[in-house]
Amino acid sequence: MDCRVKKYVSLLWLAGVLLGAGTPAWAASFDCKKAATPVEQTLCANAELSRLDTTLGEHYRRAMAKLEGAPREALRNGQRAWLQTRNACGVDVACLQPLLSQRVVEVGTLTQTDTAQLDAIIASIPDRPADAAKGLRGYPTSELAAAWLVYLQRFEPTSGVTAEEADANRQQVLAVLKTDSFPWGIYQDLENDPKVSRDQVMLTLLRMMIERAQYVFFGDQRAYVHCFVFSRHGADAYAAFGPLYGSTRDTFAPVCAPQGDLFKQTPWKQLDAAFDPAISTASGNTGTIRFASYAAWNVLGLRATVSPRDFLTPAAPAQDPAAAIRSWTDDALWPKKSRQQALAAIEPARQVTATWLQRERGLSADDARRAAREIVRQWLDQRLDFIGDYDGSE
Repeated sequence: MDCRVKKYVSLLWLAGVLLGAGTPAWAASFDCKKAATPVEQTLCANAELSRLDTTLGEHYRRAMAKLEGAPREALRNGQRAWLQTRNACGVDVACLQPLLSQRVVEVGTLTQTDTAQLDAIIASIPDRPADAAKGLRGYPTSELAAAWLVYLQRFEPTSGVTAEEADANRQQVLAVLKTDSFPWGIYQDLENDPKVSRDQVMLTLLRMMIERAQYVFFGDQRAYVHCFVFSRHGADAYAAFGPLYGSTRDTFAPVCAPQGDLFKQTPWKQLDAAFDPAISTASGNTGTIRFASYAAWNVLGLRATVSPRDFLTPAAPAQDPAAAIRSWTDDALWPKKSRQQALAAIEPARQVTATWLQRERGLSADDARRAAREIVRQWLDQRLDFIGDYDGSE
């Protein structure tokens, strides 16, 4: 990860921790003041586990209220059995986190509402903003719909959303955001930072509401209908939807997949495979900050295919990642064979990227070569920075 991004994310993480200081404990599905068992105390002490536990508790209550008869009893019995499995983890965070994540999806699926109509309205924003505004007003209790109405007022003058209407919806969204101190604190930091564009602040608020809509849990069923914001808003959108929390929450960043098949090309697959051993090893010792790195990688992939002209100007002084790979000496972290595979794939990756940019994005041959070289360089630099920070300690 770029050192400037890492420093910023770390500061945001620290701000989130400080905002939590002075409170009895992180929120959870039970009263943390009454936490008696080791597993309950662990859930209350860990922000990420507590957030998952809170979400699970909300889904469970909704499901129990919705279901009747045998399905309701099956859910109750299933939850009791799952709690026994959870409690067996004790204070082991690495055991608790995947169990909670999986259970959130299992129970949350039972309460998923039909979102097709709302998604269709959001997808119509670029072409029919006024119609979209009318449709969004039909969801007065949806914070996601409210956030999109704020978006329309700022970016779509023909939508008919007035400043007064947008302000009312913004207040509704902020009231919801305040219930979660971590994103609320980060949002306030951004809003109060004069160096951050107002467009980025607004898009960050939208991103947070999309996250709350739980696209992450139902990603296979629910389309990412907001993808147009990246081509429309460029740098502000990539910043708003990229690394933000410096924790597992960055896994939930609703970053759209790269367009087209660029990263399915053989040289890119070879690069991925060559870095896999080192990234897998380094990931085990980088804490939750690693999820910010993963989010940054996703943003780079999307940006390379949506806004490739951004790469015509290098983002940093030109470096030769191949030289860094050749000078690598830690075979335990990154085997020599894998490094050689990476070196062999660099030039082919540049070539297929340049060809793709010409064919799919209409760049001239010269611009395509320049952009391709920079895309590959940044891709390599991100991963070299990531594994370079690994110190091998346990």
